[in-house]
Amino acid sequence: MTVQTTTGGRNREKGRQEIQGNVLFRHLNSAIPILIWMSPLMSGLLSLHMGKSMAWDLLHYHYYNGYAFLNGRLGVDILPAVFHTFLNPVLDIAFYAGVETLPARAVGFILGVIHGFNIVLLFHCARLVLGPRVKGSVALPNLLPAFLAAAGFGGAAAMGTLGSWHHDLIASLFFLGALLILLSPPIGPAKRHPWLRPAGAGLVVGIGLGLKLTLAPFVLAIVVAPLACKGPVRDRLLYCVAAGCASVVGLLASGGFWMLRMREEFGNPFFPFFNRLFNSPFAAAGDGRDLRYLPTDLLEYLIYPVIFSFDGDRISEAPWRDYRLLSAFVVAALLLVVLPVRRMVRWRLDGGTFTGPNARMMLWTALVGYGGWLVLFSIHRYAVPLEMMAPLLLCVMLVALLGTRLGVTATVACCLVLVVTTAKSDFARKDWGDEPFVGAAVPAQYRGLRDAVILMAGRGADAHFIPAFDPSNRFLRLDGFDYVYRADNPFTRRAAAIVSGHEGPVYGMFRRDRRGQGVEAAFRSFGFAIDDDSCAKVESTVRPPEPTFLCRLVPTAAR
Repeated sequence: MTVQTTTGGRNREKGRQEIQGNVLFRHLNSAIPILIWMSPLMSGLLSLHMGKSMAWDLLHYHYYNGYAFLNGRLGVDILPAVFHTFLNPVLDIAFYAGVETLPARAVGFILGVIHGFNIVLLFHCARLVLGPRVKGSVALPNLLPAFLAAAGFGGAAAMGTLGSWHHDLIASLFFLGALLILLSPPIGPAKRHPWLRPAGAGLVVGIGLGLKLTLAPFVLAIVVAPLACKGPVRDRLLYCVAAGCASVVGLLASGGFWMLRMREEFGNPFFPFFNRLFNSPFAAAGDGRDLRYLPTDLLEYLIYPVIFSFDGDRISEAPWRDYRLLSAFVVAALLLVVLPVRRMVRWRLDGGTFTGPNARMMLWTALVGYGGWLVLFSIHRYAVPLEMMAPLLLCVMLVALLGTRLGVTATVACCLVLVVTTAKSDFARKDWGDEPFVGAAVPAQYRGLRDAVILMAGRGADAHFIPAFDPSNRFLRLDGFDYVYRADNPFTRRAAAIVSGHEGPVYGMFRRDRRGQGVEAAFRSFGFAIDDDSCAKVESTVRPPEPTFLCRLVPTAAR
């Protein structure tokens, strides 16, 4: 009797411990989504820890474009930021307003918080893709989606641009938000009208496209995503049409006003891109695309992740190291080989392991997005949505290939290796200090400068100096970036007309190290030479690596 009582007591105690353990695990599992919603705050703090961005694009056009729109500089200045002068300024207006009204640390923190919402979207996408068996293969079902979201956000491109004003981590919010809409189960009116979900996704990603045109490959991916669903072909095509039409509405909502302005000014709503397609009178100025990073032949197009993962300069101006895209590429190639001959793999992807068709749709979306990115840009920063999705893509493909438990184990191990071996894109940063996020000071001897024409020459990110000058001055760029002086260029003719009709002094602004790299030749092409005795340094709170000088120019005939 005593033995039975003791045994029963032990069993009851064991049962209580199991219940307590289960309650603890449930509480921990419930806490993970709360922590995920706190991740934007942690991202903001990480942005402060990493320092203030001094990236080229920030100095080259983001700050200037916001200032230019608010002060009506389009047509006053000529190509101060080369072709980037003509990009939709909506996001840059917000940045400029923040810089002018808030301390630098506040701007960096807010940017980091906004960028951190990518983690929230990645987490919820993972929850909707991974089935109960996959999430339940670890002690806490919410732990795996959270791990994959964190591993994705820790990529080289995301960490390199966190807290900076590159726009890429803002554009990715629209793509991931659209993907989340497609992956979510229909609710309310969407149950009766299934086309509403793809239309909603298209609208969201279209708004992102209007703000940043480099999102185009991922807009295409969202539009054709319904093709991966089950159901009649007619219905799937209808969903694609709904997504496509809604994306156009989104594009016009966020970028229509600027497209209309570009159409009026340059005969091309997408200026400076596709000038020949729209028969723009400014076609001689070029198409504004940066083609430096595209693959060079068919073989490179087929295996480009293998190449750029070991030679980062092929797709980026900043040094970086990240094997996420390479890992996803290798596993995807293996999946394509195995898929036709392994019925079990097809069964898992069709909902045997994952949540309905979501896994298949996500893989298809990633494939289309990658193909579009490869053909249009092949620029590392623009692939940040793919890089962030890579851990989730790996999980889906490895579970399909290896089964639930082994696939999840392989995913976790692979992601840990990826995190350890990642080196973020090294865009320049500096300590915060007490100065504004962006700012400049006109040399003392030129602070009273009014109604002058200032010629900009040489490849330098110097448009951020312009807001420091009196708005009566005009800035005309003669060359820089991939823009080269040509007499038949319509912008060159505009600049020449302004200079010839100007009766006051003419000045030149250039970086010291560029003087012998085309600066003097550009000034000579307009009939001017540098007056060395008049040169003074333009001070910048961002402190570019080489000083920028403002000098008086004298007619070459007078020398």
